Parts: sequence; structure tokens; C-alpha cells
Amino acid sequence: MERDASSTSPFDCPVGNLPVELHSAIFLIGQAIERSEREMEILDEEEYTGPSSPFEVRVSHVNALWRSVALSTGQLWTDFVVQPGYSSESVEAYFSRSKQCLLDVQLRNCPETSITNNILSALFQDSIRWRSCIIEAGLNSWTMNQIVPIAAPNLERVEFVVKAPNRARRFDEVWQGRPVLNGGCPGLKEVTLRGFALHFARPPLSSVTRLHLDFRGHLPLNYDEFRELLTNAPSLENFSINGVVIESTPHNHTHTVIVLPKLLRLGISSLHGQVYSGILLTVRAPLLQSLILEGAQDSDLDPFLDAPYDLPHLRSFSLCGSAFAPSKLNKIYVLFPSLEEIVLMDMVFNPSEILRVVSESIRDLGLAPLHLILSTLSTGQEPHTLVLMLNPDQRSDLRELLQQRLIDEDVVDLDNSKWSFIKFFDWLQNFVTAEILLSVTT
Repeated sequence: MERDASSTSPFDCPVGNLPVELHSAIFLIGQAIERSEREMEILDEEEYTGPSSPFEVRVSHVNALWRSVALSTGQLWTDFVVQPGYSSESVEAYFSRSKQCLLDVQLRNCPETSITNNILSALFQDSIRWRSCIIEAGLNSWTMNQIVPIAAPNLERVEFVVKAPNRARRFDEVWQGRPVLNGGCPGLKEVTLRGFALHFARPPLSSVTRLHLDFRGHLPLNYDEFRELLTNAPSLENFSINGVVIESTPHNHTHTVIVLPKLLRLGISSLHGQVYSGILLTVRAPLLQSLILEGAQDSDLDPFLDAPYDLPHLRSFSLCGSAFAPSKLNKIYVLFPSLEEIVLMDMVFNPSEILRVVSESIRDLGLAPLHLILSTLSTGQEPHTLVLMLNPDQRSDLRELLQQRLIDEDVVDLDNSKWSFIKFFDWLQNFVTAEILLSVTT
């Protein structure tokens, strides 16, 4: 069948005849996919290999129709980025094309020039349109001074990164720091504070449900300051800490605990071992479901495990890059009977006494040999999973033999733990798989 040459025009083909609204929706989906791919590569610490120009720019240069649709779709132009080497013409074009849509703002170490300040002044005056913002700047920079009084009623997410001051600061001077967004941000849900933003760029936290604190400097918060910060965030559901956010011995002040009535997830990663128990002993979270500890070693939780408080809803306990003896993990299960899983990630330790007992029991029973299966975990070594194939009779025999061996060798005290062996054996199966996965090499 012959086709008329004119029918190949994008204006005559079905794509060209699509409604403008559908074109806009397709463009927005394409932009979201590319943005997601870029974010994934950043999370994986890989260099972004995608196109050099943004999706919205490329799609606006295909033909006249697509350009008209792209320029009239304000949502395509809401990424507002100012950083060293930026194009002021490009930023001004984005600002104009975004119409009255909500903006996602990134201000990273903005050069303090008259052109940049004029652009930022217009942006700050239009802060009612901010949906999210990432600001990275020096303590005494023009940018940081400007965000103190503004109001952002539609703001949902913020990340502030404040560099260390040029001169040393006294501890009391730091605590006198300054709040930001004083005009109000009632819709704010997610906050990340890095570096000295912990002291000098604190937004209102009353409506915040997700808070991440990252500080590696020499002036961490003392207990009273830490308590004041968290008591201003009564709606927290997800709280994570990285670095040395709080002084190393906060648990000396447990007579005034911090109650977070809605907290569901708590994550702690610290350079000082005392911080783990310190925070766990000072934060009361009756609804906590997930506890994630990164870098904690075997003795770091002793103060907390020696005087724990009830966590009736705790379902998941995760350890990353930690070293815990099986007996310590068993104690955690005993103290928190609602636990459904212990997740072990990037563990580095030698095979344990439980693993030895399990291996000897398997050998003595003459069961089928263990089979090596390559794991997909990404670690420095090449870990393997040992999978034991058992029929119901073999499983019953192994359970009975393990019970006797573990009790005889005092590996676990089931009689005094108020914990049935059946429950222990069910846990042991998962635990052994995880431990062999991370400790056995070929």
C-alpha cells in the first residue's frame, strides 16, 4: 500500500493529533522517569550517564507542536537550580515558564553576585510557591540570611546544609543560633539538617513526620538541646541520626526522657558507641515498629539491654556493619517478644557457637550436605548462602538434637527466658541462614 508523503508529518500522524492535555501528561511522565533514574544512580554513587540536557529542554526542541506544548506545561519547569556555573538566562527562563506552579528549589553555594542576588530575591519573594528546597551555604552567607524571615505555606520537604563557620564558636553561642522560615511552613513534613544547620538553620518542626540529622563536627548537641529539638517535633514518625549529633553520654539524664508518641521508625549511625544506648534510653517511642542500627558493636547496647523499656510493637530490628554475638541477638529476641525479624546487613564476624552447634548436629544426624548458592549481596567479599534441604522427619530430628546440645552447652538458657524452644528453633532457622550468608566463604 502506498502512503502519501505528507502523511509522515508529525502534525498529520496520530501522535500529532493527540490532545494537548495528553501530550502534557506524557511529557510529565517521561520527565519523572528520567528524574527517577538520575536519583537512583546518585544513590548508588554512580556517575550519571544520561543525557546532558534535561528532559524538558530536549522535548521542547523536537518540533513546533511539542515546543508549544512543553512551554505551556508549567509543571515541566519547576526545578529551580542555582549553583556555581549556572546559567542565569536558563534559570530566568525556568522561572517564567513555571507560571504559578509549585517549585522545587535547589540553592547550592550560590555565587554572591548582583545577578544571582536579584534572581534569588525574586525567588524568596515568591516563597509561597515553594514545594521543596535544598539549600547549601555558608553560615554567614547572603542566602542563609534571606531564609530566616520568609513564609512557605506550601513547603513539604527541606534539606539545609550549613558549612562550619570561619571562626570558632563557643557552645553557648552556637545554641543561640537562629531558626529559619520564621514566617511559617505549616505543611512541612520532611526535614534533613546537615552540618551546622543543626544549630543555625532550624525550621519549625511541629508538623514534621520525617527528620534526619547529620552532624560530624566538634559541637554536638547536649542532652537538653537534643530534648528541646525533639519536643518541638511531636508528629515524628521517622527519625534518623548520622554522625555525632548528640554528646556521647546522654543517658546520664534519663530522668527527663523524650517522648515521641507517634514514632514508628528509628535509625542510628554513630562514630561513638555510647550514643546508641544513650539515645535508646532517652527516647520513649511506645509505637516503635522498626529499629535500625548501623555500626553498633557488641557492647554498645549493653546499657540499654540491661535496663530496657517496653516496646510492644517492635517488629523489625536491623543491624548494618555491626558485630553481635548470637547470644546478644537471642537476648534481644527475649526482651522484645513482638519481634518478627532480625535483619543482618554487611555483618563482619567469625562463625559463632550456634553455627558450630548447628553444623555438628547436621553432621551427626547424617543429613544431606549443605549446598552453596551464590548470593546477590554486594560486599567486599563473595558471600554465599548455605541452604539445608530437610524433609519433615529430618527437621524434627534436628530440632530435638539442637535443643539438647544448646541446653547442654549453655549456649542459650531457654528455661529462664520464658521463651519456648519451638519459637527459638523457628528463629534459629532464619538466623543461621543469615549468619552463614555473611560469614562463610569458599
